[in-house]
Amino acid sequence: MVLEQKRGWKEAAWIFVLSRLIIILISYRSIVLLPIYRGGLRNYIVTSACFTQNLTCFVESWWRWDAIRYVEIAYYGYAYDRANTVFFPLFPLMMHYLAGFFGGSGFANYVAGLVLANVCFYVAMVLFYQLLCQDFNQIVARNALIYLAFAPYAIFFFAGYAESLFLLLSLAVFIFLRRGGPKDWWLAATCGFLAALTRPTGIVLIVPFLVLLVQRFGWRTFFTRENWLHKLNAFLSVALIPLGVLVYMLALRIQFGNPFLFSVEQARVWSRYLDFPWLGIHYAFKALYISGYYFQRNLADLCFTLIPMLVLILGWHRLPLHYNLYSLVMTLFVLCFPVLYIGKSLMSAPRHLMMIFPTFVIMGIYHEKSNLARVLLIISITFFAMNIMLFVTQIWVA
Repeated sequence: MVLEQKRGWKEAAWIFVLSRLIIILISYRSIVLLPIYRGGLRNYIVTSACFTQNLTCFVESWWRWDAIRYVEIAYYGYAYDRANTVFFPLFPLMMHYLAGFFGGSGFANYVAGLVLANVCFYVAMVLFYQLLCQDFNQIVARNALIYLAFAPYAIFFFAGYAESLFLLLSLAVFIFLRRGGPKDWWLAATCGFLAALTRPTGIVLIVPFLVLLVQRFGWRTFFTRENWLHKLNAFLSVALIPLGVLVYMLALRIQFGNPFLFSVEQARVWSRYLDFPWLGIHYAFKALYISGYYFQRNLADLCFTLIPMLVLILGWHRLPLHYNLYSLVMTLFVLCFPVLYIGKSLMSAPRHLMMIFPTFVIMGIYHEKSNLARVLLIISITFFAMNIMLFVTQIWVA
């Protein structure tokens, strides 16, 4: 076990460093050589020097879109803009306290977001490797790390977004659940609680929790008196996971008088509503017949929503039950909140689906056996590089 842990840190390290070097190199070359698109920037804290000095623009090149909103929350709090309540509090709270070591300014919060995102991603890669070594083997684990680090939207594991933290906490839940000791149920539930404070999709971690709970104690003997104290201990701990969302709702109720404000703002600002899971895909296909500004963005969203879904469908039989059910419910959760705007119905869906790590497990399994998997890796790396260029030049990615 100790040897496996050391190997995990080493395997994750070279993939992590390589991906970061590529991101930094492409970012700098893009800032120097490509024009910066100025339209639509939420430019409240970013300095105007970003548009006149290459070095400043390079340093601040990842201060875009949701990263700006996270800085606003960390620096000003939610009262600055109620629309920011859509972004759950754990990541900006961590940014706020870490930024104190860098001076506490708006820029310090931006730096804190970058540091947190990358540190969390590296640790998440280590946990991912260790989990797959136990559930599969070292080859699958290493391959899956490569697919994860160079996924088309893996740039959001570098930017000051909450994706890295959420992935880390989700994998920690699976690690602790696999161990299955009396304390591990509570450790897993605590990580699930924190994940639900990071993103609303964290509540889906209840699914693998309950599946492994029933499997661990037996489908037929689960409701018997045998080991009832251990069953009660495990069953009570799962209540911590939805408590994460409830704590945030209570905070919103106290500060703004509306515990559902994050949902209200999601609908008001982003036109994102609860709907049937197939409607977002239907609207995206429908928008393909309409040429316009959003055509390319809609096409990319549609392709990189369908590809991971197809991978999960084709490879489901290679995964344990709790991996499959987690993937299914997470996918439904993401698809049930489309944007009701033509050409943007799947906006951010590929980024959110990237949190479904079993997709990369399947790719890791088939990498040695399928030419198609290797072709997908080439496509993935290509779009990974393209999305870096788009993001730093201020063109919407996901």
